[in-house]
Amino acid sequence: MQPKKKLYSIIPSVILIVSILLITLPMGNAAGAITLTPTSQAQGSSVTVAGTGFTTSQAVAILMGPEITVTNESHPIANTTGTGPFTAYTNHGSIKPGSFYYHCVVSSDTNVVESDYYDDGDGTLTSSSEYALNPFVNYVTGAFGRSTTSAWDTYTVVYTCSYTYYQYNGTRTTANSAGAFSANVTVPVSANNGNIVVTALDTKGGKGTSTLVVNSAVPEGFSVGMVVALSVTAVIVSLRFLRKQPKKTLLTPNKLSFFHFSCTLKATNTVMII
Repeated sequence: MQPKKKLYSIIPSVILIVSILLITLPMGNAAGAITLTPTSQAQGSSVTVAGTGFTTSQAVAILMGPEITVTNESHPIANTTGTGPFTAYTNHGSIKPGSFYYHCVVSSDTNVVESDYYDDGDGTLTSSSEYALNPFVNYVTGAFGRSTTSAWDTYTVVYTCSYTYYQYNGTRTTANSAGAFSANVTVPVSANNGNIVVTALDTKGGKGTSTLVVNSAVPEGFSVGMVVALSVTAVIVSLRFLRKQPKKTLLTPNKLSFFHFSCTLKATNTVMII
């Protein structure tokens, strides 16, 4: 009985230690996942993007294409009256979580103060300035900025940012109270045939990706499987038609049978091309 008593006395201590560790560890970003319907689509046509595991009740951006890096993009602040927040927007819209950085220069007639802001990956920024209040970045809208402890009236303020964005902006939606969403996005008309990555991200850094096959041979409303099925059906119908013709007709076709045969081939070719 002694071993059991010893085990029972250890268990509460283990639970307490694990609880403390869980409290002190930083919370990770939501690990989103997305599915595409259909998984193959033509340029200019619509794809349904369904997401789960995103930050609840937060805005979501759906984007397409490869990642592109921007460095030293300048944003002078037009109105510096008061204490902020002073906000700027990236030139390319939505931002890859964790990729953002900006440098702030505040100039007066007698002084210049500079500070740096680093992306924490959850919509907040770590600042090198003791005067900065609530530095932020919105990955969905591309907004970023800060407030200040003292007014910037008459000062000149310039933000210079670097970040990663995606080639094509798709659409925006909002995750529900369960962290799920469903939205339609149009395949860019200028996208090349082949694989293209679809990315969904939210304001708190939740992100999910999936691969879409871009295929100009797929008409809107048709899947690849449907096109293949229609093509096979057309071929079978044509073969059956030929099998039913008398041998004499097949060897020496009259005008009527030749007309039927030509139309059948034309219909088959049309479906195969689609």
